[in-house]
Amino acid sequence: MRYSISPPPILTSKPADSGIFQVFECLDGELEYEQDVPGKISELPENSEPLPELTWEFRIRCNKEAKVAYGPWVDRQREALWQYFFPTLLEDCPVTPEPTVGQTRIFKTVRFKLWLACPTIIDLYFMAKMKLNQIHAELPVHGSYFEASFPFSTNPNGFDTSLFMNIKQPIVRTNLSYTQLCKADEIDINVHIHYPRMWNSIQIWTIDLIAKKPQVYFVFEHKCFFQALLNDWSSSVPPDIYSFAPFIYDMTVKGDHLELLIPCNQGNWIDCTNGIGRSPQQQPSQPAENNYISVCAKSFSLTYPLPFVEFCPTVTPMDITID
Repeated sequence: MRYSISPPPILTSKPADSGIFQVFECLDGELEYEQDVPGKISELPENSEPLPELTWEFRIRCNKEAKVAYGPWVDRQREALWQYFFPTLLEDCPVTPEPTVGQTRIFKTVRFKLWLACPTIIDLYFMAKMKLNQIHAELPVHGSYFEASFPFSTNPNGFDTSLFMNIKQPIVRTNLSYTQLCKADEIDINVHIHYPRMWNSIQIWTIDLIAKKPQVYFVFEHKCFFQALLNDWSSSVPPDIYSFAPFIYDMTVKGDHLELLIPCNQGNWIDCTNGIGRSPQQQPSQPAENNYISVCAKSFSLTYPLPFVEFCPTVTPMDITID
């Protein structure tokens, strides 16, 4: 699966395909496509159960060496493609009428499923000060999966998109000198997006992340690292009042048996020699000689709403709640 609209920040493809950012690769896999043939609506007896939704589904199963690459640049190309095929209607979206007796049934949802039945690598690339940065995740255990549900009809209150990903035993690193970032037994990511019928009404993005036995490493440079990621992701096009749509990110992060590790060597130095001159894919030859402060919690909850409801505000208030 490849596309190229503007020059990518990094070439992830083979030399013969130079100039292409490779989004997805799998050496062996299976593709399934399932779609019902809609029939006519018949008159149902009273108190009968409603008919199940029509099935429209794509399924991909990766069996050998799957690789996924994403980032702000790729997301901008996705947005450009989406706007080309499904341009924003600067008006209220009409409600999809329900078919009546004698009419053909309609599809309401299209679903996509990706099963990772093999070791998988996920890379997130972004730019900061003309330098390429990378978040590298290894999934050595089989069984992770991704599900997405996209609306194909409009209700009176709008329509909804749902995304869910289950990640088993991820090991996450960065391209910083100190490469370690986090690992966990399992991570669930659930994203629910509500779009109102009016194109410039407030969109609600509900993002829930649940981690089992997460182990997180933190150094101050991580703050600048993720700030650069947010800056790159939000610098797509200059602000335009005529296309501005307000939205709210309602984020919740939960975990059980959390362990936060902070390096605390004498002299405030950090041993990261194992991370110099090697890529995040390469394993360190020996453990780094660091001392850590370990902060442990049986349960952890962080609520982090991000309201972006004003056009080019001078200040955006953010309330963080930690339990």
